[in-house]
Amino acid sequence: MKVSTKQITETVAPLAEPVDLQEMKSHLGVTGADSDALISAQIIAVRQWAESYLQQSLVQRTYRADLWGFADLMELPLPPLASVTSVKYYNTDSPEVLTTLAATNYKVDVNIGVIYRAYGQTWPAVAYRHDAVQITYVTGYAADGTDYAGNVPECIKAATKLVVGDLFENRESKIVAVSHSVNPTAKTLLDLEREY
Repeated sequence: MKVSTKQITETVAPLAEPVDLQEMKSHLGVTGADSDALISAQIIAVRQWAESYLQQSLVQRTYRADLWGFADLMELPLPPLASVTSVKYYNTDSPEVLTTLAATNYKVDVNIGVIYRAYGQTWPAVAYRHDAVQITYVTGYAADGTDYAGNVPECIKAATKLVVGDLFENRESKIVAVSHSVNPTAKTLLDLEREY
């Protein structure tokens, strides 16, 4: 079962952006602090666009997937999957009490972003509700020590700089409605990491 992005909620926001403010200002040739808030907002907007385009999380954050029930194989959205923090469920005996499933009942494959039932195990019966099963997981490129964006691929960082540069230089552009395209070089760079 492929879990939809409509079934997930971000519970812990990213601790960093793919490109930090100082690196972006250096790219733009900006030295003062007058435009810091604008540039920071543009970095966030471009990261959100790139994540939507790639269907990936670029920097680590935590999500909770709310499911109607268990499936033998559950593919979690917005890879790369870093870890599964917990699997909880409302069982039929206590439909208002959230129970943590023992980690021995399931396996996680971070390489393909799935969680599945461990050999010889069975899933517990769950209450009838949209959030009967709650999987909390961490997704995004792993931090490199204290550099939370250290493992974001350079092609993604370069694309971020290009698009933020375009936004910064063309803040009041009137031609955006006519030309529905983003910098083609930025898309080409992102396509290096896009899965089809």
